[in-house]
Amino acid sequence: MSRYELNRAIHHIYTNKELTEAFRREDYAVLEKFELVAEERDALTGRDFPKLWALDVHPVLLFHLSAVLNTREWYLENVVPYIQNVPNKYYDYYHPRGI
Repeated sequence: MSRYELNRAIHHIYTNKELTEAFRREDYAVLEKFELVAEERDALTGRDFPKLWALDVHPVLLFHLSAVLNTREWYLENVVPYIQNVPNKYYDYYHPRGI
């Protein structure tokens, strides 16, 4: 798996209006441009944000993807409670334990 490629795909989806609109319509052809393994692709197409978090998607990218697909309240209700205590190398980097 290439975590870089997964993060890159998410960045392209939320920064490009046409890609965002296609993704909203569940047109996932855009994902063919990226070298994603089935687990990464399934998490994206299933909009499984807790799974994407566990796959080490950068927190900022995850939030921005959610922001173009959902309301802020949806993210707070459907993602935040489910990522508590789930490892993510970026979150752990920014919020080291014991500090």
